[in-house]
Amino acid sequence: AGTAVNRKRPQTMMLRPYTSFVLATLSLLAQAQDSTPKFSFKDYLSGEWNVERFAVTMATSEMTPVSSGTYQFEPEKESDNLVGFWTPGEAGEDGEVVKDPVSVEFDALNTGSFKIGEDNDLLFSFYFQHFNGPWISHGEWNGVSDGFYQFNVVASDKFTITVFTHPMKEDGEVILFSASRVKSAREKSFFEKYGSTMMMVVLFLLFQRMKGDPRGQGGGGAGEPTVEEKKNQ
Repeated sequence: AGTAVNRKRPQTMMLRPYTSFVLATLSLLAQAQDSTPKFSFKDYLSGEWNVERFAVTMATSEMTPVSSGTYQFEPEKESDNLVGFWTPGEAGEDGEVVKDPVSVEFDALNTGSFKIGEDNDLLFSFYFQHFNGPWISHGEWNGVSDGFYQFNVVASDKFTITVFTHPMKEDGEVILFSASRVKSAREKSFFEKYGSTMMMVVLFLLFQRMKGDPRGQGGGGAGEPTVEEKKNQ
């Protein structure tokens, strides 16, 4: 019986590294899920955006500017939605620049609908997802030309919307909206203004002290006597 027990012990010992490996793998997977970057489309979209519209010919990759304008969004006081307006870059036939209202209604953190005009016409519904890359939403596009869209969050201050109209045009032309955030100017803080200068002074004094320069040691060095000291000798 003692021999049988001794034979089973090595098998148990051999399983321990594999058990540790499995537990470590599960722990890493859990950490990977927790490390998924947080994203709020409402926070991201809030503010002012310059938007340019291009017609892109897929066969030649030629981009032709079509129009431009500005989107501005701000939180709605009575809900969790965003409201704002679209301002075209060019005036209309009567010479006036007409601002079109827009609203972004949220069903969840990154799910909802983008509506335009006085009648709140649906332009597109969105559901942003993250696949080890940019946050992306895609679905039906209900613009002047209906089609399929893909919204790419390129960076914190840039996004693109690519619209594939259907039926697809003969030359494979698609619509591309390229947007960049308008950065608001603000007064710099004291540290932002003078922080780099203060840091350079501190580093200089520290360097002098490490080098053994009497000026950085509070006069504790024993260098050559000054002119005044020679007169007093």
